[in-house]
Amino acid sequence: MIGKIRTVRSPGNHRLIPMSEIERLRGEKETKRTVTLVYGRCSTQKQKENLDRQVGRLLEHCVNEGWKPELFKDIGSGLNDNRREFKKLLKRIPGEDVKRVLVEYKDRLCRYGFTVFRGYCEGFGVDVVVLEDAEPEEFEQEFAQDVVALIASFSARLYGRRGGRKKRQSK
Repeated sequence: MIGKIRTVRSPGNHRLIPMSEIERLRGEKETKRTVTLVYGRCSTQKQKENLDRQVGRLLEHCVNEGWKPELFKDIGSGLNDNRREFKKLLKRIPGEDVKRVLVEYKDRLCRYGFTVFRGYCEGFGVDVVVLEDAEPEEFEQEFAQDVVALIASFSARLYGRRGGRKKRQSK
């Protein structure tokens, strides 16, 4: 690889240079990446048992592969971009010791924008490992719940803003 810079392509087809490549070009000592960020999510409290089984399968996979896991798990819609543990996961990805992110299904991370997430990770030299390519059997039901949650969220914002205007006008 003499004279060549290793790059990855973003979803928008831009070339990204991973941090590991920048370190190599600077002549810096490459840090040992050993940590696997494990992420599990379910949509509702009723599905908490499913989340526990999901986390169990992910951690079992880490043990079988000899990976060192750090666990992040949320209960909330995949459409919700304000999930506490997901935000912690995003902040952890640039860590020098992070090697990969492990999820059971793509939709556990996010309903939309998985390729953007993967591109973000690749920019830091972090792999994304998805155990199952197929959607879970209850996909349609969970998708319908996500659509209802999205409509409820926008409705609450809309009606909440209207209520605030009435109060301000009466003063």
